[in-house]
Amino acid sequence: MRRVPTVLVVGLLSVVLSGCGGPAGTTDADYAAKYRAAVELLADVERVEASYRSSGGIGRSGDVFIHADTSDRETMVGILTKAMPAIVEAADGDPEVNLAIQVVSAGGASAVSPADLGYVGTGSLTSYREFVAE
Repeated sequence: MRRVPTVLVVGLLSVVLSGCGGPAGTTDADYAAKYRAAVELLADVERVEASYRSSGGIGRSGDVFIHADTSDRETMVGILTKAMPAIVEAADGDPEVNLAIQVVSAGGASAVSPADLGYVGTGSLTSYREFVAE
């Protein structure tokens, strides 16, 4: 008789926990690939490194490092100006995530971040959406 309550508790726990993730069938690698694809074809982009990590009930974090084919700061800012809305659009419907976004110069000596565009938010997807919408 103890087996029935245990099965019910396990079943209920599974239903509750399944609601904590993103859409069914979406893995951390899927999110990273989606963010990478959103920016890798932009002009002056040499390559993109993207990562995404789900930490159980703690939250999600990730980063998108866009490596430019130039060290020209103005061009790098231009890449970022196009990349932020592209990432936000690609993330439509995704769960909240803290996402670091940077454009790294050729050779890696310098980088620009959303702060270089006047962004002063928290680095969350919601905060980026609000900034891009302004």
